[in-house]
Amino acid sequence: MQDWAICLPGTFSRLAPHTAALHALHNAYKKGDLASEPSYICTSSVAAIPANIALQRSEEKFIDTERMLINLKKRQFVSLHPQLKKNAAVDFLSMSGLLASAYMAGKLSEKNLTLGRIALIALFPAAYKLSEKAIKDIFNAPSFLVYDNLFNLLMVTLDFDAIFSSPIKIEMPAVNINKTGWTIDEILADPPLYLHGWKNQGWVSVTNFRPEDVDLPPDVRNEKYINKLINGLRVYGHFAPGRHENDDGIIDTAAITNLPVHFAINEGYTNVVILHYNPTSEGPTDRVFKNWVAHLNRAIDLNVSGNTRKTIHGYLRINNDLAELDKQLENLKRLENSLYGPTANQEAIRKFIRNQEESYRRLSYINKKRINFIFARSEPLPDAHFSDFTQDQMIEGINIGWKVGCELVPEINKMIA
Repeated sequence: MQDWAICLPGTFSRLAPHTAALHALHNAYKKGDLASEPSYICTSSVAAIPANIALQRSEEKFIDTERMLINLKKRQFVSLHPQLKKNAAVDFLSMSGLLASAYMAGKLSEKNLTLGRIALIALFPAAYKLSEKAIKDIFNAPSFLVYDNLFNLLMVTLDFDAIFSSPIKIEMPAVNINKTGWTIDEILADPPLYLHGWKNQGWVSVTNFRPEDVDLPPDVRNEKYINKLINGLRVYGHFAPGRHENDDGIIDTAAITNLPVHFAINEGYTNVVILHYNPTSEGPTDRVFKNWVAHLNRAIDLNVSGNTRKTIHGYLRINNDLAELDKQLENLKRLENSLYGPTANQEAIRKFIRNQEESYRRLSYINKKRINFIFARSEPLPDAHFSDFTQDQMIEGINIGWKVGCELVPEINKMIA
C-alpha cells in the first residue's frame, strides 16, 4: 500500500466543505472503509484551519468545528485595524464638533441672517479638510482588517499536543512578496531554468514535523505556529503582510497559486488528492457587484482561478508528456534490438537512436516524475466570502463536503492499492 497526500486549495467558500470532507475521510478510516489515512497535507490560505482539525483525528473536534462554522460570525475571526478605528473615532469627534457648529450657525441665522450665513460659509473649508482627512486616514492605514480575533480563537480551539504528535504531517505555505517574482535575466539564464526545474521563489512555510518548528518551548512553539498559519491567510487587499521570523511581507498563499501541490511532490508523494470542488465564485457569474469590496473579491477569485488552471494544466501536461516519452523510448529500444550486424545502414540507424536518446535527456520534463492525481469535484459551492456569508451557505458547504469525502473513498483505495 502506498502513502498518499492531500492538497487543500484555499478561499473562504471551501472552509466548510474542507472540514466536512476531511471529517468524512476520518470517519471512513475509523470504520475500516478507507485503507489508510493521508500521510501529509499541504494547504493554501484558510484551508490550514480544517487541516489542523484533521490532524487531531478526533470525531468530537470535527463536530465542534462544524457546529462553530454553522454559527460563525465575522467578529470571531476578523476586526477593523486598531489604527483605522482610532482614526475613525477622531474623525467622528471632529465631525460631531463641526455639526454642532453648523447647528449654532443655524440658530444664529434665525436672529441675524447675515451673520448666520457668514458662519455657515466659514465652516465649508473645515468640512472639506475634515472629509479629506477621513479619506486619507482610510488609505494610510496598514490594512482594513486584522486577524487578532482568529489568533485568540485558534489558540483556545486547537489541541497542540495532538497536532505535534499527529502521524499526519502538515505543511502550510505562505508567500514572501519581497522575495518572489522573476527578472528577465533569471528567466533567460544559461543553462535555462526549465532544464533543471524552476526554483520556487518566495515560498515560506510552517510544519508540525521540521525541527525548527517543533524543537521549541511549547508556549513559544504554539504561538509561532499560529502566527505563521495566519500569515498564509493574509488576503492581499484586505490584510497587512505578516512576518516569518526575520522575513517580512508574508501574505496569502494564493498570491502565487492556490494549489501548492509542489510541496507534497517535494516531500516525495506521487499520490495526491486535491479537494477542489466546483467553486462558483471562481467561474463565470451573472452576479451584480454593488460595492468595491465585492469587486475586489471577484478580482481575487479570478486571479486564483487563473493561477490554479495554469498549475493543474502544467502537471497534467507533464504527466502526458512523460507517458508519451516512455512509449518513444520503448520504440527506440525495439528498433535497436532488431538491428544485427555491422552494416553501414545499421550503424547510421544506431547513431540516430543515440542522438534521439540524447535529445530526450535534454527535454525540460525529463527529470520529472508522473503524479497520480484525484481531483475532487462537486455540485456548485455557495458563493461565500469572509466578508459576505450566511448560515445557510455554511450548512450547504458542510453537506457538499461530506458527500465529496464519502465519494472519494473508493477512488483513494484504488489509487494507493
